[in-house]
Amino acid sequence: MKKISTVSALVLGSSLVGAVLLAPTAQAADLSTDRTLSAAALPQVGSQTAYVQREETVTVYRNGKVQARVTAESAAHPRGQGKLVLTVEAKKAISFKAGQFIWEDEGGGDNEASNPKRKISVPAGTTKKVTIKYDGVEDGHVIWAKGSDTVVGAWTVEGRQVEGQSKLLPASYVQRGSTVTVYKGGVVTAKVTPSSASYADGQGVLKVKVEAKKKTTINPSSFVWEGPGGADNEAVPGQKKVTVKAKSTRTITVKFEDVADGAVFWAPRADVVAGAWTID
Repeated sequence: MKKISTVSALVLGSSLVGAVLLAPTAQAADLSTDRTLSAAALPQVGSQTAYVQREETVTVYRNGKVQARVTAESAAHPRGQGKLVLTVEAKKAISFKAGQFIWEDEGGGDNEASNPKRKISVPAGTTKKVTIKYDGVEDGHVIWAKGSDTVVGAWTVEGRQVEGQSKLLPASYVQRGSTVTVYKGGVVTAKVTPSSASYADGQGVLKVKVEAKKKTTINPSSFVWEGPGGADNEAVPGQKKVTVKAKSTRTITVKFEDVADGAVFWAPRADVVAGAWTID
C-alpha cells in the first residue's frame, strides 16, 4: 500500500474555520498603531478534532483532550464475508458512520461497508464493541476515511489479524492551548508555539518557537494572518523554509503585510489546519 498523502489530523471545515472567522461587526484596527502581543495573548481559537494513530489504536482528540480511542481488533473474512471488529472507548460521546471504514483489497479495489449509512454512537464514559460487515473482501487494508481526502487510520489485514500502519500516514497535529504538537507514526516529532505577534503600519511579524524532537522543516508560507473582515493575508513571498535539527529549539520569523488584529492559522498541508490563534 502506498503512503496516503491526503491524510489529515484536522478536517478543514466549519468545525474550525467557521468558529475562527470574526464576527462581521468586528471593527478593523488602525494599521498605523504599533502593537506587540505575547504568547499568552495568542490563545487557541475555534474547535479542533484531531486523530493520532499509535499501533492499532486511533486516539481522537477534541480541543486537545482525548475524546475517544478506536482500536481495530480483528478483520476475519471467511469466503469473502468480512467482519471488522472495533473497540471504541469513549471519554466523551462520539459517533461515526460505518461507511467511513473502507476495506481495500490487495489489488486496490475499495469495498464499502454493507450498511454504510449505519450510525454508530458510543456514550461518554462507556466502551463498546462494534462490528462492521463487508461483502467480497480479502486480505488487504482497512482505512478510516473522515472524508474523500481525509484518512485518519490505516491497518493491514491478513487472515483475521490486523496491524496498525501509522507509518503510511503523514503528520498529525494536536493543538493544546498555544502549542501544536506534531506526530508522525504516533510519535512526537516537534512542538510549535507562536511566541509573539506584532504589527506597525500594517507590517506584521510573527515569531514561532519550534522545539524539534526530530528534524523538522517549517515553511513560512504555511502561516496565514486573517484580518477582522475575514481577508486572508499570506506570508510575504520569498521567505525560505527553515529546518530545525533534531533535539534543538529555534525561533523563526514570519513576515506579513497589510495586517491588523485577527487570527493566525498554520496550514502545513492543503488539507489540514494544524493550529489557530487569536490576535486582538
